[in-house]
Amino acid sequence: MSSTPLFDSIARRAERPTPAPAAPAAPSAPTSPMTTPVEPQGPVFVPASLVAAIEAIPTRVVAATTAHAVAPEQLVLVEAVADAIARAVADAVVTELDRIARDGVVRA
Repeated sequence: MSSTPLFDSIARRAERPTPAPAAPAAPSAPTSPMTTPVEPQGPVFVPASLVAAIEAIPTRVVAATTAHAVAPEQLVLVEAVADAIARAVADAVVTELDRIARDGVVRA
């Protein structure tokens, strides 16, 4: 395993056996037993104010971040927690991409 969680997730995904492609589902097929059928939609307009708000998030996070001193003996724990969080996020992204590829539907 590499030290990069994203590469680990991609490697695990590549190691999994690929199922045979399923027949295409009808456009209104449910994406899961818990959701209602989803009709295909055309392009979605994204307001400029929403785009600006999303693009401003990194600046706001950096401005609100408080620095915390980490003792050398705590560094291993901090690295382990950061790695676990990164792996969880990468695994969630891979799972969602697999679901999108399987169902052919992107949920909002």
